[in-house]
Amino acid sequence: MDHAKMFIVLIFALTGWAFGPLPQPIISLTLILYLDVLGISSFGTGLEGYAQPFVWLLVATFIIAAAFENTGLGRRIALVIFSLVKGNGNASVALVIVALTALSFLIPTGAGRIAMILPVCVGLIEVVKENNLGKTYAKNVLLGVTITSSIMSFSLITGSSSSVYAASAINNLTGYTWNYLSWFVAHFPIALAFIFSLWLILRWRFPLKAEEGGKGKEYIDRQLAEIGKVKKSELKLIIISIFMIVAWMTEPLHHYSVAMIAMLSALLCCFPITGMQTWKQASSKIDWDVIILFGAAYALADAMHTNGTASWLASILAEFIPAKSPVLAAIVMVSIVTVFRLGFANMLGVTAVFLPLTISLAEALSINPIWLAQIVIITCSFGYFLPSQSPANLMTYSKGEYTKAELSTVGIFMLIVTIPIMYIFAFYYWPLIGLNPF
Repeated sequence: MDHAKMFIVLIFALTGWAFGPLPQPIISLTLILYLDVLGISSFGTGLEGYAQPFVWLLVATFIIAAAFENTGLGRRIALVIFSLVKGNGNASVALVIVALTALSFLIPTGAGRIAMILPVCVGLIEVVKENNLGKTYAKNVLLGVTITSSIMSFSLITGSSSSVYAASAINNLTGYTWNYLSWFVAHFPIALAFIFSLWLILRWRFPLKAEEGGKGKEYIDRQLAEIGKVKKSELKLIIISIFMIVAWMTEPLHHYSVAMIAMLSALLCCFPITGMQTWKQASSKIDWDVIILFGAAYALADAMHTNGTASWLASILAEFIPAKSPVLAAIVMVSIVTVFRLGFANMLGVTAVFLPLTISLAEALSINPIWLAQIVIITCSFGYFLPSQSPANLMTYSKGEYTKAELSTVGIFMLIVTIPIMYIFAFYYWPLIGLNPF
């Protein structure tokens, strides 16, 4: 009976988060009430997710992202990277992707990264179009940043609300603690391999003419001249950002958590002397919808684990998979998650649903749950088939420069290439850094 109740809640979460009959915050808060009404977990227990340090890591990163927007430093970083282009269209596309990758270290959401870089990309495209060129250039640029943003969502522990959630949920469900550096070492090389594959696919699918992108250098130079020299507020933010990233990387030495360092950095951005924005400016940029969804996702995962439903579902699935067979387990979970991901408008929702199931399945099959969980987390980022799969997709698709079919085609080729890459890293690279299948 308890499993039946939990299954009802699970269906409610799946349909609500995936198809959105109501705004996601309403679905999320209703889910917490639903767990109490059905006697699965108390209302107080459901709210415990909002007290997790990783929730406040999200709040802090939103505040820091607001500082990059308010000071214009994020745009300047993108323009400086673009300025390295010497009139070569393919190099221009590559540097657009590099700029988006760089911003991912500082901006915690895919939509936030796209919002920061999209105006510059559109400006580049318009300049190229002035010479009656630019159709394939626009597809390269916009599809490049769209898919790169999805890829970077798993590469850093602060790369997205989903990776922040995943690290927190893994700690809660298994007791294993990821730090910034260990997550970076495990995931960033895979992300680089994915991004390089994307660049090759775009070059093959949408080949550029020699002259396309050549005028972009002039546009970038004009934009840099307009924003002028580095302002005092930008310099402060540069110093705070360097401090934050170095402190994240050296967490094993000083033992201050990623969340605590992020909160200190966020407050420094708002303090009278060190800051460059007011609290009102910063707080207006906090995406409370994501925070509410995070807490509900945590409550769902905790309920599935403590209620035993995740283990029950895993035991059913385990009947079709031989024990100690990480290859088959990975194939099954990647297939299931990829299909379900088509219906979700955000990575966090699908991660919340499948992470507890993955951990229970791994334990049932005598496989390392951390190992299999990381494969599923990467698979949850495969949101580059439909415009509706993420806000970032919708933002670039709305520019009208590429079609749904073109996005799906590139996404399918990416899937064909990246899944084998992921398996190679999972079976041959991860064991070298201590993350083994067993």
